[in-house]
Amino acid sequence: LLSWDTAGGALCVENAGPWLASLPDAAWDMVPTMRRAAAALDWHPEHGDCCQHLVFTAPGLDRDGLERLLDSCLLTEAEFAAGREAWKRLPASFNSLLDPVS
Repeated sequence: LLSWDTAGGALCVENAGPWLASLPDAAWDMVPTMRRAAAALDWHPEHGDCCQHLVFTAPGLDRDGLERLLDSCLLTEAEFAAGREAWKRLPASFNSLLDPVS
């Protein structure tokens, strides 16, 4: 689970812990109540709390251009059809952003 916050020229991408869906039931008691409540709002029967929330605000925001850019990030039909095991072999695009700074 990643947390990505940006405003102006500042960008912060950080590890926000595991998806709750990936945790054993016994571990949920160690998760803050607010996190469990937020996960429950978007809980999906197959994907659990694995979802995305994107909010973009800016004066003169090019909504159509932004939608095209975001759509280009989605799996292709062939990639989607390949299924979960194939998805695990896709490159981890955010690893370099999460490496500790030396």
